[in-house]
Amino acid sequence: MHPDLDGIEFDWLARDTDGNIALFATAGEGFFPAPVTTHHAKHSAITEAIPSPHTGTEKVWSDYAAVGLYVFDWDLPGGPYKLRATPMKQASSELVADIAAVPQLPRFNGSFASLKELSQWQ
Repeated sequence: MHPDLDGIEFDWLARDTDGNIALFATAGEGFFPAPVTTHHAKHSAITEAIPSPHTGTEKVWSDYAAVGLYVFDWDLPGGPYKLRATPMKQASSELVADIAAVPQLPRFNGSFASLKELSQWQ
């Protein structure tokens, strides 16, 4: 784990085999793939730029779904990541391009559409 990320809420992004995008909220405890450690600033820059008027409440998940993301949140204590919201629309081409430009963006071997929880990266 990166010292800047140890014990803090951190959101990271990934794509699945269908091209869908998901945001994973670590709650300061959840795992993330090793390349995220190296490129965490890129993940943070994108996730922090997403309009989220409901930050600090559970309604924040709908803010992320409103821009076209699947949303998984680490279930405290001990996990796993649980599905909290599904996309309300297709992500904008600008958001997709920004996320695709993240170096070593994690790729999930499967579909977020059929995933309810995640206890390990595949």
